[in-house]
Amino acid sequence: MKKNFFAAIILLIVSINVYSQEVADTKYWIIFRDKGVFKPDVVIVKGDEAYVKGMEQLTERAIKRRMKVLPEESLIEYADLPVDDEYVREIQKSGIEIIAKSKWLNGVSAYLTKEQLEKVKALGFVAQIRLLNKLVKADFYENNNSGAFDKGPGHVENYGNSFKQMESVNVPKLHDIGITGKGVLIASLDDGFDWRNHESLRRLNVIDEYDFINKDSNTFAEKNQRYSDERKQGQHGTATLSSMSGYKEGKLIGPAFDSDILLAKTEYVTTETPMEEDFWLEAAEWAEAKGADIITSSLIYKAYDSPFGNNSYSYNEFDGRTAITTFAAERSARLGIVVCQAMGNYYQTEIPSIGSAADADSIISVGAVTVDGQPASFTSNGPTKDGRIKPDVVAPGVNVYVAEVKEISGNDTSYEYSDGTSFSTPITAGICALILSAHPELTPIQVRDALRNTASLSNNPNNVLGWGMVNAYDAVLYGGPAWSNDFGIEKIGDELKFSTFLASKIKIIPESVMFNYSYDGQNFEAIPMNQTESLGDNNNSGKYSVTFQPMENMDNFRCYFSASDLNGNRTESVRR
Repeated sequence: MKKNFFAAIILLIVSINVYSQEVADTKYWIIFRDKGVFKPDVVIVKGDEAYVKGMEQLTERAIKRRMKVLPEESLIEYADLPVDDEYVREIQKSGIEIIAKSKWLNGVSAYLTKEQLEKVKALGFVAQIRLLNKLVKADFYENNNSGAFDKGPGHVENYGNSFKQMESVNVPKLHDIGITGKGVLIASLDDGFDWRNHESLRRLNVIDEYDFINKDSNTFAEKNQRYSDERKQGQHGTATLSSMSGYKEGKLIGPAFDSDILLAKTEYVTTETPMEEDFWLEAAEWAEAKGADIITSSLIYKAYDSPFGNNSYSYNEFDGRTAITTFAAERSARLGIVVCQAMGNYYQTEIPSIGSAADADSIISVGAVTVDGQPASFTSNGPTKDGRIKPDVVAPGVNVYVAEVKEISGNDTSYEYSDGTSFSTPITAGICALILSAHPELTPIQVRDALRNTASLSNNPNNVLGWGMVNAYDAVLYGGPAWSNDFGIEKIGDELKFSTFLASKIKIIPESVMFNYSYDGQNFEAIPMNQTESLGDNNNSGKYSVTFQPMENMDNFRCYFSASDLNGNRTESVRR
């Protein structure tokens, strides 16, 4: 990814030709000349005022994630500095209602009349007024077929009717060895989430949630607010979330049920208006600053209804450089976030039916297939206007078993079968969480490579199926041997028995499998582990255990596991 992408997007956003208009039926971005005391040509040096201000906007987790993809001296850029609040207040004094604010674009968005447009142009701190193009969410198809699937005997988890959608992408094999997405933070951008009122979602570790439409901390449907919600608000988001991280034994289990979650409500289902793409941008900035490892979005931006046609996109603009959500998705990826984006449900057409942000470079665009790998009739096709193959991969998006919101079903135990790239995308995001939980050091491009290069069409990609159906198990091991996300401890008399799983595509050297422990958190000792259960792959993959006599004081006890394969690759588990 190019480091000057932020500058490029500003230059490439479609400039406006101002025309007469009586009402505020077109959305604009008002771009500021600077960020108050910080000018566009500022040289940011570690430790100076601008650097400190930029670092204040980020959590420690976000900084650590950025360090995977950026040199330490370049962790903070001009785009990271906050928008000057005085400029925002001056815009509001003109009677203009601000939709969204972006530090990445250094501006605010608003619907403007001709008179308001002229007022804003006269403000000295305004550099440009831009007409930014558009977005539309991908509808999801409901298919309430009740045909039950095989529940998956022989696995650690009982997947109920979600078994086929997990088996088809080889997820149960990872859950069996304790790879469940632990330690990974996923941000879901959708129309809301009634996660507290469904049995499959209450156990989720939701770190934070925010409604970017009404600017509050509730992402469930609400009445008596500025944008009052319909009954179906949050139905889509609740369903997509459940396909990724739901957990109810014997009913529904998603791939990343152990991951941490951020929830962003960005889509207002009552109308299709250009403001929703700005909420998407705000949510991406929020998730990045919170330290998200993954962003998943099942919203597609393409063409608005009247009277907002001036903000619609044509295929020629799906070039990875024009649409605002495309910009936001690519910048998120450049800052170390794995972005999973739905292709949309607009069928395979002669003029490719791809939309934003699926055209973004360096992200993972996802199409839909049946559980046996056949392309869904509705899944959108590529390529992008500049000729890149899209989608990147495909996953189950037909007859996907998902949670149904209480507002619709009347209870907290209902499920349904649904279709759409809306579901293949969060399933893929969940698989990315499994990859990162085993290999947290991987960058977004490396995660995408792992998915692409182990998918069913890895040697012959096309613009309907991309690199093919994802294979979670092979994708996790593409980055090298993988340990369980956690370990088991059993007390045997005065001794402790530690056990965990190790899997590899290359033969493990048995003598290299070690249990490393420390009583002060710094000085580690190593003792060999023995294989107590084989996975039968001839690579010495399996369960390893060790028993030792602990000291009485375990307050500062830390441990991790390590091993090497025949190619000399050394792997370590997360230290706990």
